[in-house]
Formats: sequence, C-alpha cells, structure tokens
Amino acid sequence: MVGAPPLGEVDVVDGALTNPLAHAVATALAVAGSPRAEDVAGIESELLRANDIESDDTSCVRITTAHGIPVTVAATLCAEEPDEPYVVAHGELGRITFWYKEDRVLVQRAGRGPEESVYGRTDLLENLVRHLAQDAPLLVPPELTGAFMRVVEAIRLAPDPLALPASAWRTAPGERAPRRIVTGVDRVVAASAETLTLFSELGAPWARSTEASTP
Repeated sequence: MVGAPPLGEVDVVDGALTNPLAHAVATALAVAGSPRAEDVAGIESELLRANDIESDDTSCVRITTAHGIPVTVAATLCAEEPDEPYVVAHGELGRITFWYKEDRVLVQRAGRGPEESVYGRTDLLENLVRHLAQDAPLLVPPELTGAFMRVVEAIRLAPDPLALPASAWRTAPGERAPRRIVTGVDRVVAASAETLTLFSELGAPWARSTEASTP
C-alpha cells in the first residue's frame, strides 16, 4: 500500500503523483484527449523515495492511451532547484509548454518565433457551487476524471516505493526543516518529459524499475 496507514478500511494514496503533483497527471491526460477511464490502455510506474516516509517522493508514470498517445509524468519533491511544474505536448511541427500553476502557455513552431500567452483562470469551485445552487453544467464532470483515477488505483496497488540509497541524496538546510535533494534529479525529470521514458530507461544511477502494470 502506498501512502499513510489505512484510515479504517480505506487506503491513503498520498505520493508525489497523486497529491502535490496530481494536477500534472490529470492535465496531461486532458491535453492528450484521454480523460476517461476507458481511454487508458496501460500504466507503468516507478515509485521511489529519498525521505523516510511510506509514500513516494520521486516517481514517474507512463500511461498508454487507447488512442496510442503515450503520456509520461515525472515528478519529484526532492528537486535540486525547485521550479514551477509544467506539461509539454510534443508534435511533429512544434511543441506547447503549459505552466498550469501560472496559466502560462509557450507555443514553439518550426519556422516561427516562440509565442507566449497568459490566460485567465476558471474557478472550478465556483462552478461546482453554481452547479449545486443553479443546476449549471459541470465543467469537469466525474466521468472526465476517470483516467486519473485509473492512475491513482494503479499506484495504490503498486509495490511500496523503493528507498533510495543514502549515496543518491544529500541534505540541504531549509526554512522549517532540512530537505533531502536527489542528485541529478532535475535533469532526469526533464529528460523523462522530453523523451517519454521512465527513470530507469534513462540510466539514472539511483533509478530502478519498480513496477510495470496494465490494469
């Protein structure tokens, strides 16, 4: 079981991919046009931890969609240089990078200069209130979260995260408490997103394949 001890009979799934960076997973699936449960054909995950916790803090997942589009999400809470999370869509003629916490989009196309835009945000909580009070349609109905829930379930059923050896991380001082940093993790996370590969496939010395599953 991944996460904190069960609360009664309910598992707690509280790792990097399913809590602090869950929006990256859900957003990537939506951008790929695969938000529904039936859009997921297979899931591979690698769950690791540098900290002395029960859950994962450095992980990646590769989702094979029914449309044949691979979606890879790499995440860590042990970055060398903490940065804003982003989703990148690769295409034959260019790429789009979306920093979803900043509502910022960068479009890069062959033969044209980069174009960056910042968009307004739609408050989903306000939409939910209007739905309950005025019967307004939900912008994100439950069926459009099915693919993300398939990922959560695959991680819940995966083996416990592998503890990284002490040689793979170092301790840095923090404002509240010391923080563990995984050596080279920034480069590996970026390469995983760029090449749609898992940590172990990139040859990171601290990365070991932990699970490959098809739900």
